[in-house]
Amino acid sequence: MSNPEHTHDLIPSLHATLNDLASHPYPFVANPEKIKKRASVALILRINPNYSHWPSPQHSPVSDIDSFFDQDWVKHGEPEIIFIKRAARKGDRWTSHIALPGGRRDPEDADDQAAAVREAEEEVGIRLTADNSIAIGNLPQRVVTTSWGQVP
Repeated sequence: MSNPEHTHDLIPSLHATLNDLASHPYPFVANPEKIKKRASVALILRINPNYSHWPSPQHSPVSDIDSFFDQDWVKHGEPEIIFIKRAARKGDRWTSHIALPGGRRDPEDADDQAAAVREAEEEVGIRLTADNSIAIGNLPQRVVTTSWGQVP
């Protein structure tokens, strides 16, 4: 169990960080020529309510960061991040690693965010919709390379 005093310090910092991310998006990084694969991950942050500050049954979804953090149950809640543990496979260099839910973009995905949303549902069973989540922005994009950065 975490320290409630620490949580109260963490919520305002999380609020400020998410506002900053929303107002300063990272630039789009295009794939190198001839490389068609893209992957996306979802950084899912959620607030676990405290029993003494439980959301009312009538509370309705909010669509912006400030309205979300203005709610009493959020101010007194405990932030969590959703991770996955990769499968253990012999010869896989990522075997059993902890990661964010995500994966390769499929041709039917409209964009990187759609791929991340689809992968989150497939991997952790969380359907991210406008009714239960707020899309904040994107994490820094990068080209993943091998051979000491020589091969994308």
